[in-house]
Amino acid sequence: MKRAGIVLTAVLTLSALSMPAWAWGPRTRVAVVSMASRIISRDTGAQLVKLERDIRAGAAIPQSELNNMIPIAASDAVGAIESEMYLLQSVSAGRVDPYFAYRLGVLGALVADATSPLADSEPSVRDLYNTDVEGVIERVQMRQSPRTKVEPATYFSEVRDQARQRRELIVTDYRQGVGFGGTAGTAISDDASRSVNAVADVFHTVLTGRVASANISPSQIRDYVVRAIQFYIKRGNDAETEAAYKRLSALSVTTVDLQKQIGDMFYDAGKYERAMQEYNAVLAIEPTRRDVTERIAAYYVKLGDDALAEKELEAARDAYQNALNADKLQPNAQRKLIDAEKMIQERDARLNTTRETITSADEKLSQAEQLAFRRDYGGAIALLYEAQSSYGTVTDEFASEYRLAQNGILTAESRLNQLRRDLVSNAPTLSGLGAGFSTRKQAADAANALDAEALRALLKSQYDAEISRLKTETAGEIAP
Repeated sequence: MKRAGIVLTAVLTLSALSMPAWAWGPRTRVAVVSMASRIISRDTGAQLVKLERDIRAGAAIPQSELNNMIPIAASDAVGAIESEMYLLQSVSAGRVDPYFAYRLGVLGALVADATSPLADSEPSVRDLYNTDVEGVIERVQMRQSPRTKVEPATYFSEVRDQARQRRELIVTDYRQGVGFGGTAGTAISDDASRSVNAVADVFHTVLTGRVASANISPSQIRDYVVRAIQFYIKRGNDAETEAAYKRLSALSVTTVDLQKQIGDMFYDAGKYERAMQEYNAVLAIEPTRRDVTERIAAYYVKLGDDALAEKELEAARDAYQNALNADKLQPNAQRKLIDAEKMIQERDARLNTTRETITSADEKLSQAEQLAFRRDYGGAIALLYEAQSSYGTVTDEFASEYRLAQNGILTAESRLNQLRRDLVSNAPTLSGLGAGFSTRKQAADAANALDAEALRALLKSQYDAEISRLKTETAGEIAP
């Protein structure tokens, strides 16, 4: 065996939660797998170093998740390793993506566990041993061996026999209180090296070997790809998610139930449009599936609710209608559709009223201009005030109409100011009193007061004075 001094570096950022079912401690297990991945990267050119984060995450998988992923792992370690090796060889297609690296980490954890010297020992001693190893693993010297192709049944039979050779001595030392100061401490380099080399051998075999498709079932491949899709969805990696989906399609193992499951994953991750694609594909094959139509209807109801919150009434109405089209038994869609249609009718009525108000105010502006042209300042000013009042009733519910109303208010105010100036300038002529100071001042005071009633009263008094003057002159002309 070729010897090389390489420091086995532990990964310090991972959780050190207690996992009594594992043969190594969590930090040791991840360190063993990480070192093996670096060896393979260096020896074969595989880019595992770039994916080390994913490999470490796989190596740190909790026991409960491992048992869910590979159910036989709890009862048949070697069988689980063999199954995972064949599966990874079958799905690799010469490509190591982040999820594949994650599964390599899981496989490495299984191998490390199977090759620990206390893999089959009583938990009380094993836990003490693992705690001691966790404290020194980053300083352990590892001896690297040449790579060996792994045939799981024979390979692990030999490696596990080697691992058990010192087991009784280590257990005895711990029972007698010697602990890590005895055989365990002197043998840790050999024991850690054995696990690292075993993991490296397995990785090398997976990455360079091929396996007959008969060794795996379509259900295993489906489970792998579904987990890959879920892995990438959680990471928010849409490109890798779609790549995993394409691999699933290429493997020809897709079923209707699987598409429903994938649709649910997208839906639960908030990727609703993508989920609808899967659901519609399911309905194209099985149009009466209530579990699918219910989800589609619920999605459209949510769209309607979101649109309603943004006051997008037509979008809300259409969404509720789509919900009913998908599932006529949807409990809320019909009621919400009716409510949305009613709100649209009420809004349209308000819009028509608003437009009529603006049209009426515009007409008053036009009439005021005509009166002003005829020097009927009192009538013009009164109409301008009425127009302003009408414009002022327009709210900002309808943006376009609100802008028109605001412009109308400004236009009316501008014309009022102009008429006030004209009134002051023309007051002597209107009154028939010439350029008298008191008449001009009276008009200016009324205009500056911005009092429509005062202006109207002034104009009326001037009008009455003019009529009286005309009567007097006429009477003089017809006197005998």
